[in-house]
Amino acid sequence: MRYFAAFLLLLAFGFALPACAQNPKKTTTQKVKIKKIPKKTVAAKAPVTAKSEAAPVLTFERTPCFGTCPAYTMQLFADGRVAYEGRRGVPMLGTKELKLPASAVADLLRQAKEARFEQFQDRYSQNTTDLPSTIIAVRQPNGQLKTVVLEEGAPENVRQLFTYISNQLDTLAKLSTAVPSADR
Repeated sequence: MRYFAAFLLLLAFGFALPACAQNPKKTTTQKVKIKKIPKKTVAAKAPVTAKSEAAPVLTFERTPCFGTCPAYTMQLFADGRVAYEGRRGVPMLGTKELKLPASAVADLLRQAKEARFEQFQDRYSQNTTDLPSTIIAVRQPNGQLKTVVLEEGAPENVRQLFTYISNQLDTLAKLSTAVPSADR
């Protein structure tokens, strides 16, 4: 009996709903009074921050593997700030704020530009299942991030840049060894 009553109620509601939707006089809306803001308030300026300071200029990430590979992420800012997150297999776990000289960040970006990072493929992989990835993203002059994922099978110039950046940042992350292997 309960199911039959529920069915009748649903059926009645189903017929009433289209009727309400077709007749706008039956629906009620509230008018909201909009208060005008004086122009002086709108013209107030927020503190000026450079777009380049707000966004990372380089992001570096090592992904985990089935073994004990170090897994961490670093976001480098032009002024030398480094947002670090150690996930697994690293001496510093969790999030930390690290610091590099701004000149070191500029050097990493210069190395990427000289290697023609913007022309690298998006991914270098030969589909081996247990390899960690090293991911580098560099902010381009147009503001977009160019991201490259390296597992294996990259040309020599790509491996050299990844090794250089890895060595610099592995030292900052206090890893005892810098590891991209030579067969990548």
